Amino acid sequence: MGADNPVSQAQIIKEFSMTTSIIGLFENGSIASKVLGELTKAGFKKSAVEILQDVAVSQISSRLVEAGYEKDKADSYGKAMQKGGALVVAEADDDKADDALSTMRSFKALTPEALLEKLGNRTDEATESAQVIEEELEVGVSRTTGGKRLKTEVSEREVQETVTLHEENVEVEHTKVDRVLKPEEAAKAFQQGTIEMTVVSEKPVVTKQAHVVEEVALSKHSGERDVTVSGTVRRQDVTVEEIDRKPAGSKAS
Repeated sequence: MGADNPVSQAQIIKEFSMTTSIIGLFENGSIASKVLGELTKAGFKKSAVEILQDVAVSQISSRLVEAGYEKDKADSYGKAMQKGGALVVAEADDDKADDALSTMRSFKALTPEALLEKLGNRTDEATESAQVIEEELEVGVSRTTGGKRLKTEVSEREVQETVTLHEENVEVEHTKVDRVLKPEEAAKAFQQGTIEMTVVSEKPVVTKQAHVVEEVALSKHSGERDVTVSGTVRRQDVTVEEIDRKPAGSKAS
């Protein structure tokens, strides 16, 4: 099915399956993208819509033959698109094919001949431009985080103290004696008994006691200060100058 007006043409290619290929040729990729957007809004899956642009003739022809076009007509699309244009191929269920066709026609789908005519009527314009660029100095505030931290560490050191100890010792002294006991002394002498002498000795005893000798505290004070910031900015200006005209050389025939 096609439109009577050759300048606005989109076509439905019936296949033997339950899906239909809808073909639309447009002046540029921007229009083709809009068609894709409208089809998506209408409920068509994005994966079922394909845009062909800036590809080889064989690729376009092969895709259209696959969609149901005759080889000669498919080639005419491919050749026309070597100068520009974009082709939209949508695969849709049979009951939605007319909706896709109407959408493509609303964006003025073209025939290959109409596309060539539009592209041929374009005029090439050469434009050269220069930019005026100016830098601006922007001053902001960058915050950095710092401060002080109290950290406790435990260290050890040897401490020596001198202490006087009292010490007692028991000494045993043997003395040789040669003396005869009288009978009454002898009776008293042979008696069992124990003689003890107690001594006292001292040894050092070490104990530890912790004392707080200093306290360190952190406090924060806030304030404001003014800082003058300077920098160099650049500006690029454009000056228009006349070019001296020089006579072109000529050749005698």
